[in-house]
Amino acid sequence: MDVWGGDQQDQKPRLVRGFFIGKNMPLNSLDKHAFGKLLSSTVYPAQPIHSIENLFGREKELDRIEKALFAGGRHVFIYGDRGVGKSSLAATAANQYQSSDAEYIDVSCSPDTTLASLIANIAYKATQTSRLTKSTLKSSIEANFRFLKAIISEESSAKDLSNEIKTTADAISVLIEAAEIHSENPIVVIDEFDRISCEHERNLFADLIKQIGDKRINIKIIFTGVAKTLDSLLGAHQSAIRQLETIELPKLSWDARWAIVINAARKFEITVDHEMLVRIAAVSDGYPYYVHLITEKLLWRVYESPAETKEVSWDHYHLAIKDSIQSISAELKRPYELAINQRTSDFEEVLWATADSEWIHRYVKDMYSSYEHIAKSLEPKQILDYKKFSTRIRSLKNSSHGEILIPDEHKKGMYSYKEKMLRGYVRMQAEANGIELIGDKTETKPKQQAHATVKSSSGYHQPKIPDGVTFKRSRSNNHED
Repeated sequence: MDVWGGDQQDQKPRLVRGFFIGKNMPLNSLDKHAFGKLLSSTVYPAQPIHSIENLFGREKELDRIEKALFAGGRHVFIYGDRGVGKSSLAATAANQYQSSDAEYIDVSCSPDTTLASLIANIAYKATQTSRLTKSTLKSSIEANFRFLKAIISEESSAKDLSNEIKTTADAISVLIEAAEIHSENPIVVIDEFDRISCEHERNLFADLIKQIGDKRINIKIIFTGVAKTLDSLLGAHQSAIRQLETIELPKLSWDARWAIVINAARKFEITVDHEMLVRIAAVSDGYPYYVHLITEKLLWRVYESPAETKEVSWDHYHLAIKDSIQSISAELKRPYELAINQRTSDFEEVLWATADSEWIHRYVKDMYSSYEHIAKSLEPKQILDYKKFSTRIRSLKNSSHGEILIPDEHKKGMYSYKEKMLRGYVRMQAEANGIELIGDKTETKPKQQAHATVKSSSGYHQPKIPDGVTFKRSRSNNHED
């Protein structure tokens, strides 16, 4: 039985000036409700993607997951920085694997999650799914169950079941029963595994997945977690590694970023300019969330235009950037506001300079080169000298300034963002103020294809800028640390 369904969409987006986007549904012919509904099924800034046709730039990872799930006793662990699309990849892969007789099981972790509470939640969701479609099966096998009998009879809850799970062996027994009830090919997504605060509880999962394989239980698990390395999630219990296909998810490649915009615009039969695709790709910093958010706001602006149009204007774009900034969570806004609300008024330009590169880690001298260009492009004002600029950069390590940067442990004068996703927000703020931040191409010279990464997402820079993309300036770095 082929549980993976259709093939991945093979259309490869091309970056061309005035890209014409298809002939499906004219934007201005829709009422507001119809437009909003179609838009919500096209871009996903607020929830994971579940369908393969809306997931761009993850073909290789999906192929790895597919092959891993076919292997007996193998599960998947997707990890990387926050916001790179781990939940979307997990949801899409699970949706492809799960047999058609049920929906896949999706559970999320929290700081107080335990092995017992998580397994109980999986079991409860499995029986809820089955309650809708398998009442005959349940009544015939209920007597053979030890743990789920009460839940099937609607006399118990996940909280009650959690108290009954005392050991890993109990957890295994619950999973056996849940898998039998749920579907032909059940799969579970355990999202945000890193949020489990107790290291002991996280370590219990290493033994759990080993026993799932040893006992040939018919259930697959996809974990997701924020981490720089898998060691930080699994700790000392590396015995689980051989049962896991571990996937470190990088940021989106440039062609995948604008493919999201092209796909959305195609559904509304509108045109997107070449330079605008480049700007969205650059500002998003490779985070799917930002691409989807900007695209959503952009299409709303086009829809609400007083005159009918089939072309996205730069006015639409700049308004969409401001709309996106307003929609971003306070968690990302707060560090930025702390950094710029200082006694001196030059911290915002300094902060923009830190985000002006494709490199994850940057030397202060390179940031200063960016700063000089930014400061000169604004209204005449006094430009900080290199020493004062360096002092500002060091201040961005402090809690009073948002704790935005962290120094490299091994290379003096080199910094990176503490929260990698914040850099995209900084780029949006600069864009809204008329400052275009795009990494200098001279800094990204490795000769690879446009979709390739030079290092992992925890390395020194993100996917390289594709051939054919040019920027309005080049910079030289003449300053010494």
